Amino acid sequence: MYRVFVFDLDGTLLNDKLEVSEKDREAVLKIATNCSVVFASGRMLVSTLNVEKNFFGRTFPTIAYNGAMVFVPGEGVVFNRMVEPEVAAVIASYLEEKGVHWQAYIDDVLYSREENEEIKGYAKHSSVAYVVEPKLKELVSEKGTTKFLIIGDPAELEDLKRELFEKFGNVVKVFKSFPTYLEIVPKDVDKGKALRFLRERFGWRKEEIVVFGDNENDLFMFEEAGFRVAMGNAIDKLKEAADFVTLTNNDSGVSFVLELFGTGCASG
Repeated sequence: MYRVFVFDLDGTLLNDKLEVSEKDREAVLKIATNCSVVFASGRMLVSTLNVEKNFFGRTFPTIAYNGAMVFVPGEGVVFNRMVEPEVAAVIASYLEEKGVHWQAYIDDVLYSREENEEIKGYAKHSSVAYVVEPKLKELVSEKGTTKFLIIGDPAELEDLKRELFEKFGNVVKVFKSFPTYLEIVPKDVDKGKALRFLRERFGWRKEEIVVFGDNENDLFMFEEAGFRVAMGNAIDKLKEAADFVTLTNNDSGVSFVLELFGTGCASG
């Protein structure tokens, strides 16, 4: 029986209006009665927890920053990984040479080198505040960063992704979490490893876990699941790896599946 349900946020549980439909909200709360619910996002921890509080009135075990940070209610942050300062310094210099927009995250605070449309759009999308720090390269060189996020044209980001992998693939992981978002996290970090951390911590079996996702960063979680669900709006690579393709995030695709497989959680 499936007893653990793991949900990506953007493009999965959140629709294009950045809302959780009433059908999905009720379905998630129903299974949470007797089963475990986990949220897994590329978002900052504060942003992910705000979504949980706003739509569900409580918090759950949470994977943030694409696996670099894990939160457990009642305990706080139980797992935290950083791109080390010396590595962050080299990457920041490279990104500045490329002339792309990049932002960094330190102690769950979002930093941008400048005030521009990219950071304003991201902050609005994630409902978070940000700090403009012109000397951001120096700051990450001193403190490191939970992750880098580059925002840009999807095709250009694909090229940059290949370049970054060739140059830094031995020390960091590079992947897309959204068509216009390119992420850089520590080498040993991804959503799948964070889910494995929670699985071992709580004694869950892989066969009990259902994962919902829509993008490249969710492939890592598929490796830790007994049943893999791709949204109807998911990238082709995720659909090919899925056991089931549900409706889109705008059509309450999550509750469509939970009504089929989550009944045991509601009834106990």
